[in-house]
Amino acid sequence: MPLNIPSGNTNDISFGPALVKMGVAGTTPSLDVGFISEDGVTLEIANETKDIVQGNPKLVEYTFSQTQGVNISFTSIEWDFTAFARVLGSGATTVTGTEETFMFGGDPLDTSIAIDIQHQMAVSGNTMNVYVWKAVAAGGLSVPFGADEHSFEMAFKAQRSATDWAGGTLPSNQQLVKFLRTL
Repeated sequence: MPLNIPSGNTNDISFGPALVKMGVAGTTPSLDVGFISEDGVTLEIANETKDIVQGNPKLVEYTFSQTQGVNISFTSIEWDFTAFARVLGSGATTVTGTEETFMFGGDPLDTSIAIDIQHQMAVSGNTMNVYVWKAVAAGGLSVPFGADEHSFEMAFKAQRSATDWAGGTLPSNQQLVKFLRTL
C-alpha cells in the first residue's frame, strides 16, 4: 500500500487551457480572443500586507492589506486588431472591403474592458469562470516576426468596480475578481 496519499477530491483537479472573452466594461464579455499559446492564461492575485509590530523584541501585533491587485496575462497567436487595441488601451480598427487596419497613437485615456476567463474542467465536467469586472491594459504590444507562429503577449490589470456586469452593487470586499464554478 502506498504511503502519504492525501485525502483530496479528484473532482477538484483541473488541467488544460481556458477561453478568454472580452467586452466593454460594465457588460458581460462575449468576444472570444481566439487561439492562445500553449502557455495558456495566467491569473495572479496579489495582496501586499503591512505588519504593525509592538514590544521588545518587536512582535507582529496586527496585519492589514495595503495593496490588492489582479493581473491577467496570456499570449495570443492571432492577428486580432481589436485585441491589439484592447492590450494597448486605445487605438482604432476599421474593416472596409478587402482591407482591415489597426492604428495607434496619441490617445492618453485607457479604455476599460471586462474579462471572463472560462475553463471546462475535464475531470468533473464543471465549468470555472473567473470574472474580472473591469480591467485596463498593463503593458504594450510586441510583434515578433520569427520562424514559429507569431505570438502577441497580452497583459491586463483589474480596476475596482462598484458594480457587476448586470449593474448589481458589489460589496467593498468583492470589487476586483469573482470565481464561479458551475456544477
